[in-house]
Amino acid sequence: MAVVTRKNQITIPKEIRESLNIEEGDRVELVKNERCEYILKKVTGDKERYIKALKQSVGILKMEKKEMRELQGLIGESMRV
Repeated sequence: MAVVTRKNQITIPKEIRESLNIEEGDRVELVKNERCEYILKKVTGDKERYIKALKQSVGILKMEKKEMRELQGLIGESMRV
């Protein structure tokens, strides 16, 4: 059970926060289902998507040191004004 404060805020009970892995600063949303009930969902942000994309790309980004230096040189040259 949660109580609404004067500022229309609620505290999510610890059991629910732990179940959804919600931490301070995380974003959540309330979604209305077909039975007019609201469901609390954790919003996954850009950080999670970025980490997932990096994990999927492991292996694609493996390079030899020589190739890495060449790439760094190209990037450095293109960044010069």
